[in-house]
Amino acid sequence: MANSDRSNTSIIAWLSEEEIKNERGDVLDFHNHAFLLDIYDDLSKKIVCYKAAQVGFSTLAILKQFYMAKHYKLDAIYTLPTQSDVYDFVGGKVNRLIAANPVLKDYVKDRDTMEQKRVGDSVVYYRGTFTSKEALMVSSDWNIHDEEDRSNQDVIQQYYSRLQHSKHAFEYHFSNPSVEGNGVSRYWPKSDQKHWLVKCGGCAKEQYLMWPDSIDVERGCFQCKHCHKELTDDERRIGRWAKKKAVTQAEYSGYWISLLMCPWIPASQIIDIFNNKSKEYFWNFVLGLPYVGEGNKLTPDMVYRNLTGSINDQKDVVIGVDSGNVKHFVCGNKDGIFYYGKTEKWSDIESLMARFERAIAVIDAMPDLTAPRELREKYPGRVFLCHYARDRKTEQLVRWGKNEEYGNVLVDRNRMIQFIVDEFAKTRIPLQGSRDDWSEYYAHWETMYRLEDKDQFLQTPIYQWLSTNGNDHWANAPV
Repeated sequence: MANSDRSNTSIIAWLSEEEIKNERGDVLDFHNHAFLLDIYDDLSKKIVCYKAAQVGFSTLAILKQFYMAKHYKLDAIYTLPTQSDVYDFVGGKVNRLIAANPVLKDYVKDRDTMEQKRVGDSVVYYRGTFTSKEALMVSSDWNIHDEEDRSNQDVIQQYYSRLQHSKHAFEYHFSNPSVEGNGVSRYWPKSDQKHWLVKCGGCAKEQYLMWPDSIDVERGCFQCKHCHKELTDDERRIGRWAKKKAVTQAEYSGYWISLLMCPWIPASQIIDIFNNKSKEYFWNFVLGLPYVGEGNKLTPDMVYRNLTGSINDQKDVVIGVDSGNVKHFVCGNKDGIFYYGKTEKWSDIESLMARFERAIAVIDAMPDLTAPRELREKYPGRVFLCHYARDRKTEQLVRWGKNEEYGNVLVDRNRMIQFIVDEFAKTRIPLQGSRDDWSEYYAHWETMYRLEDKDQFLQTPIYQWLSTNGNDHWANAPV
């Protein structure tokens, strides 16, 4: 890459010469973070990282973006899941890093806001991912996607268009992973998949640390996977990155960082988390790997074991409709689902109302309100508009509107999707037909996965059902 305005120092030398401090005011010390040195110095255009929680990667990304913006004149976009996350991140981390380092203060002296930092001739933008307009406002030479697995995947893809006119087109993708097929796992297979190798002082064999082979639960210590000698903190501290995937030219430079690599984390803490946290938490936030466990996906077997050769009488029918330019619908009753389809015309939905006498239609209220409202007025008591919202007052799954709210129904989206998944798992939703009949229907469920999160008010675990690509309409229609 052309170097039009760079000092003679590398970024590692820059960190040392400027005595760069972290947000707490402590000089960066790589004694416990030796595994980050090569990543700081990696100038690959595309980097992907599976990472555990609290390993120093966000600090790396912030400092590297300032260095690259200043010395390589790169405009950058740094994304986080929501705009609220942006304000928390910039206020709690970025601005504190700037305040702790005079050189960074000098870099941003011309413009320093919560959403924008001018660094010399370059600009760093901080953006959320839950409105598409945020991805369409500025051009970029370098997109940095932090917590990508918790971000809106469709908007992440739209940010790519901001790089199209850049001769540099840098991309960084990193996150605590969630499930295969989402977020960083999309890029990991295209990378060289570097693992951190440490050497046992006993048998001298190199190895990467992995659960459960690298921890002796009875002794409460890290161990060599080969000779079972206890591994010291120093042996975990000193290592090297090695490519696991033997490719001549990988598209991405890939790194996997787990807490097992972190010498300040004792084996007892890893064991405690395994025993007291959920499996998905352990895999995502400790091992830094995607996890798909029971209940986190609706598997093909869970759906297809509901298949039945019985003929549905098609009486007392309920029609569920997911709105959009294309309307996806399912038709069912107390004996299961017997029909599904899609159409661009609301008149076809109305034809279903006529076809199934006394049928009730529950229609997604968004994004098209006009046509569903007209149907609700034309068929009072038979058409209801469905609104997704968490009912914090009663914790009900479903609340039907009364009086002036009649004709509306409030549904707790995530809990209701979980309810449907559980019903499929218990073979309580008969599907009339064969596997071939329902393969297209299941394809929408295949994009869905469950992500563990925390209630922002109560800080208690909650689950969200998300889609890897937004093609989840036949998963929403039965809600």
